[in-house]
Amino acid sequence: MNLASPAQLDIVDRLRGLGISNFVALPQLAVVGDQSSGKSSVLESFSELPFPRDNGLCTRFVTQIIFRRAAESSIKIFIIPGPDRSRQEAEKLRSYHKDGLVTLTGHQFLEILNEVCDLMGIPGPGQPLDSNKSTFSEDLLSIELCGPDKQNLSIIDIPGIFRTPTEGVTTEDDMALVRRIMNRHIRDERTIILAVIPSNTDIATQEILSIAKEVDPNGHRTLGVLTKPDLIDEGGEENVMSLVEGKRNPLRLGYCIVRNRGQSELATDSAARHKKETDFFAAEPWSRLDRERVGTTALQRRLQSLLASLTRREFPKVQTQIMQQLSSCRKRLESLGADRQSADQQRRFLLDMSREFQDMVNFALDAYYSRHRAFGDIPELRLATLAVDRMEQFSADMENFGHTVSFDSEDSTEEAAADLSSQVSNTPSSDCSDSAVEGPSCNYPELLDLLSVEWENPVPSDRCIMEWIGEEYKRARGFGLSNIGPSVLPTIWQEQSKNWEGITKAYIGDIVCLVHDFICKLLAHVCPDEAVRASLWPPLQEQLIAKYRKALEHVDFIINVERFGTPLTANRSFSENLQNRKTRRLEDLLEEDAETPYNSKAGEQSNKIVKFKELRQSMAMDNSEDTVLEIHDILESYYHIARNRLVDTVCMQVSDFHLLTGASSPLRVFGNSFFVSSLSPAQLEIIAGEDPSTKQLRKNLTNEIATLEEGTKLLRL
Repeated sequence: MNLASPAQLDIVDRLRGLGISNFVALPQLAVVGDQSSGKSSVLESFSELPFPRDNGLCTRFVTQIIFRRAAESSIKIFIIPGPDRSRQEAEKLRSYHKDGLVTLTGHQFLEILNEVCDLMGIPGPGQPLDSNKSTFSEDLLSIELCGPDKQNLSIIDIPGIFRTPTEGVTTEDDMALVRRIMNRHIRDERTIILAVIPSNTDIATQEILSIAKEVDPNGHRTLGVLTKPDLIDEGGEENVMSLVEGKRNPLRLGYCIVRNRGQSELATDSAARHKKETDFFAAEPWSRLDRERVGTTALQRRLQSLLASLTRREFPKVQTQIMQQLSSCRKRLESLGADRQSADQQRRFLLDMSREFQDMVNFALDAYYSRHRAFGDIPELRLATLAVDRMEQFSADMENFGHTVSFDSEDSTEEAAADLSSQVSNTPSSDCSDSAVEGPSCNYPELLDLLSVEWENPVPSDRCIMEWIGEEYKRARGFGLSNIGPSVLPTIWQEQSKNWEGITKAYIGDIVCLVHDFICKLLAHVCPDEAVRASLWPPLQEQLIAKYRKALEHVDFIINVERFGTPLTANRSFSENLQNRKTRRLEDLLEEDAETPYNSKAGEQSNKIVKFKELRQSMAMDNSEDTVLEIHDILESYYHIARNRLVDTVCMQVSDFHLLTGASSPLRVFGNSFFVSSLSPAQLEIIAGEDPSTKQLRKNLTNEIATLEEGTKLLRL
C-alpha cells in the first residue's frame, strides 16, 4: 500500500493550523459520538494527555491532537479561530501559544484549558455556566505531541452530540451549534469518521451511526469504535463481538474495540492502563477476535494506515483546490472593486471613476471611437457625431423654416412649397418624446420641466411678401418726411424672425437630451454598481440641471438680442447685398422695355437699349411702393446675415461651449476632480460606502485570501 510521507502529513496539519480547513477540506480523522460515549478516553489513551473528567460537559470545542515522530519530545499548543471570528478576534486567538513544553501534568493541562476557554469566551472545565458566555465554541484547540515514540497521526475530537437540552446547562441553540460543528467536519469526502459507540448500549439507538450514514451513505469512510466493553451485562458479549466480526450492522471500514480506563483507574499510568486492556481482551470470549481489531494500539495502527492512505490519495487534489480557491477569491474580491472602508478610500474610488469618465468624454468629443469598444456597444456614446448631425439639421431648419414669409427673391412655386412640406414631416420637434435621438429624455423625468417647449417647424407662408410689408407699413406710418417710420422695420423684422426661437430651443433641447443621455449611459458604464450610481446621481444631477439651465438662459439672451435688440451689423456684405438687390431689381424693370437696335444684324450680339421715355415710365412709382421695396431689400439683406450669425453663435456659444467642450460644460462636472474633492465625509459614505453585507463579504474574502496565500507558501516548501 502506498502511504503518505511524514512531510505530506506535516503539511496537511500545518495547513489546518492556518485555518485552510475552513475553506478547503483537508484529509482528517474526526472522532464523533454521543456525550459520555468514551471519546475523551480514546483520545487520552492515544495521547496520554490528562484530560479532565467530571460529570459535566468537558468537550466544549473541537480539539485536534497531532502526533509527530521527532528526536526530542515536545508539546505545542495553539488555537485555530473559528470561521465566524472577526480579524481582531482571530488575531487575538492566534497569538495564544504554549511552546517549549516537554511534559504536561494534570494541573498544568487544566490551567491551559481554563486559559483557552477564557479566550474562546466559554466556561472552563468544572466552571459554572455564565449567562454572558457561550456554552460551546467553533474555535479549535490544536495540541501537537512530538517524540521518538510517536507515530505520524492527527485526530480531531468533536463535542459530543445530545438529543435534549439540559435546563441550566445547555439550550436548543447549543444543540444546533454542536450539530453544525460536527457536520462541518464530517461532511467532506476527505474525512474519515470515527463513530464512537458504547458497547453497553443498544447500537440501534445510537444516533451517531445515522448521522454518519447521512454524509457517508455507502460507509466508505466510517469506522466504528466500540468502547466500555467491561461494562457489558453478562451474556451481551456475543452481540458486540458480532459487530467487530462484521456479522451485524456492517461498515466498509469495520469496527475496532477498546477498553477505557475506569473511574477507579484514573490514578494509574499508561503502562498499567495498557496492561489492563491487554489482559481484558486476552480473556474469553474477546480472545477470539482478530488482534488487528482489538485494543488501543491496534486502533492507532489502523488509523495511521487510513489517514496516510487518504492523504496520499488526496494531497495533489488539495494542492489544486487551494490554488483554484485562491484564484476564485481574488476574482470575487476584484469584482467588488476598490476597498471603500475609509473616507480616503471612498474618495480615491470616486476619483478613479471620475478619471475614467473624463477619458471617455475626451474620446467621445474627439470622435476617437476606436479607443474603447464601448463606443461600438453603446451608440449613444458617439456624442460628437450625434451633435454634428443635429447641428447640420438645425442649420437646415433655420434656412428652410426660419422666415415667416418667403422673400420676393426666393422660389415660391408650388413645387418649392411641397418640398418644404415634405421636410416638415421629416423634421424632429423639440418635444422630448420626439427628439432627434429617439427621445433620449423620455427616460429622464428631471428634464421634462426644463425642456417643456413643444415645437413643429411651420412651412413659411406663400402669401406675397410685398403685400404683407405694404400692410405692415401702412399700419405703422407716422408723421415726418421720412418714408420709413422708426417702428416699421423692427415690427416686420420681429414677425419675420419669430420662428427662430422655437427652432433654436428645439435644437438646444435635443443637444441637452443628447448630453444627458450620454452622461447617464457613460456613468452606467464606468460605474456598474447600481447602488453607488443611485447615491451619486442626486448631487451630480443638481449640478447638471444648473448647467443645462444656464445654457438655455444663454439661448434666450442670444435670441432676445437678435430679435428685439437693435438691428446691427458691421458686415460689409450687408450693403453689398442691398446694392446688388436694388441693381438686380432695376435690371429686371429695364429688361421688360429693352429693345434691340434697328441696325443690328441677325445673329449678331448687341447691347440692348431702353428709350428714355420708357425708362421714366418704368421707374415711376409712388412713395409707398418705393418704400415697400426698400424695406423688403433691407429686411432680406439683414435677415440672411443675422440668421447665419445666430446659427453660428448658438452652435459655438451654447451647444459647443456651454454644453459640450467648454471648461464648465455638464460633461466636465463629474470628470472634474473638484466635484469629488468637495464631497463631505458623510456624502462619501452615502455615495461610495459599502453596505454591511458587502463589507462583511470583503472582510471574509480578504481573510480567506490571506490564509490561502500562506497555504500556497507552505505547498512550495
